[in-house]
Amino acid sequence: MGKRLTLHLQQNTTLERVAAILEFFNNQETDLEELAARCYIGVTVLQKLIFPFLRNISILSKTNPPELTPFGKVAAHIQQSNPDILGDFFHLQLYHLHREEPDKRFSYAYGTVVQQLWLRKEVVLSPTEKKSLVGEVIEAAAHKFELSASEIAFSDSSVTGVLNWLRGLSPPVIESEGKSENFSCRYFCAAPLLIKAVDKTYQQLQRTYGSKIFLRKEIQEQLCQMLLLDPSGLDGTLDNTKRTYDYDQGSLFDYGYEGGYGQWVMLTQSPEWSQLL
Repeated sequence: MGKRLTLHLQQNTTLERVAAILEFFNNQETDLEELAARCYIGVTVLQKLIFPFLRNISILSKTNPPELTPFGKVAAHIQQSNPDILGDFFHLQLYHLHREEPDKRFSYAYGTVVQQLWLRKEVVLSPTEKKSLVGEVIEAAAHKFELSASEIAFSDSSVTGVLNWLRGLSPPVIESEGKSENFSCRYFCAAPLLIKAVDKTYQQLQRTYGSKIFLRKEIQEQLCQMLLLDPSGLDGTLDNTKRTYDYDQGSLFDYGYEGGYGQWVMLTQSPEWSQLL
């Protein structure tokens, strides 16, 4: 048998640890023993598991010692200026990375788990449910990559790696109840996140900025999946985003309704994160 297709997301990289790493490198500190202590792990875990993952998602450079990439510096800026959206910043990166870099297969697995959870709308994350998610990812990957299920490496611990990131979203989508955790779609998300999701939609559809995108059911569902948003929360999120970045006030976003065509959104440009904070 040839090498197996690995879709695994390791469990050691959590938002709390990444926040500590961003602060460490942003302050140009160098003592990795100290950083490992802040993250409650050994230096070996930091260097052999977490740093390689952060290189894979373009946060750390491939130099030794590592430094923040330009994208990593954006993350550090968000951590300082608007930490509530840091989890969503990473979520969107993980969700979309495989579209831009197809070899980042862990991103494909991440996106598939997110889509399956969104379809459930609300579910207890029991061991049985996690096994079901594993099976759905393997089945989808076998179809996409034209492999047998036995050639795909994805497990319960891989699902835990995905959930690590989803626990960092605000408003939350995962909450504890007694000894169990529940997933449920949220009814609102911050305006910068909707802008970035709409921006991705422009890119995927290859639309010209400044033109309207009509929210047919398929596009509306794609937007809501990206943001883990319940469709009933989309109107309120669109309204808040217009108030924040109102085209009529010289900013970059608009939405509305057109008779016979339905609801539309419009973005005048592909904004940098720095423009949205």
